[in-house]
Amino acid sequence: MNSKKNIAIEAATDGACSGNPGPGGWGGLIIFDDKSELEIGGSDQNTTNNRMELTAAIKILEKLKNYRLKENFKLRTDSKYVIEGYTKWIINWKKNGWKTSAGKSVQNLDLWQKIDDLRIKGLEMEFVKGHSGDKQNERVDLIATSYSKGIPIVSQVKKAPIANALSKEKAPIEIQKLFSKNELLEKFAEKKYFLNSIELNELLGEESYILVKKYELFEWRNWRLIPKNKKYWIIENNNT
Repeated sequence: MNSKKNIAIEAATDGACSGNPGPGGWGGLIIFDDKSELEIGGSDQNTTNNRMELTAAIKILEKLKNYRLKENFKLRTDSKYVIEGYTKWIINWKKNGWKTSAGKSVQNLDLWQKIDDLRIKGLEMEFVKGHSGDKQNERVDLIATSYSKGIPIVSQVKKAPIANALSKEKAPIEIQKLFSKNELLEKFAEKKYFLNSIELNELLGEESYILVKKYELFEWRNWRLIPKNKKYWIIENNNT
């Protein structure tokens, strides 16, 4: 992707943590005017949800420095902590020598200072409700959650992820999504990770909602979805 030619039109970030503190992950997504996308993500073995939310924002801001941004560019996140800090709290913290109004040290100071240094003129932060069906938010949530569980999604510029595997022409977008979905299912099955119903719905999509809600064993394509411990699901491959 040529950073001088491509124009970034929107970005999204999310963070996840198991245990809080505990193992965490972060995810980010940049969408360009030619409909291509850049996905990034990472993990930390001992962290908090807030630190992962902040890290996601930092990593995306660093990337955005390399591209031209459309007017009124929006970075979308479901973290009010990030938005309030970026737009309001930092102003007073800096006036107080990076102290809170109570005179205490700002939590996650190192990350807040990085975000402040990376400010981009004209960039706006927009709140999006998590798990509300927003496509970009669900994608970065999946990236962050996968990294927090030790199942990394390779950072990539999304043009034709499986074109070389299928044909010389760009594969249809739905086939690309199916290919990525099956790769994730394979990873979850291999590692025997537990997924809750919300995570399973996000992974399989709308066609699975009714089946997941029943909380009974069901099959999806070549996968067997098995309820576990009255709360979670495990995945098995029907071909094994």
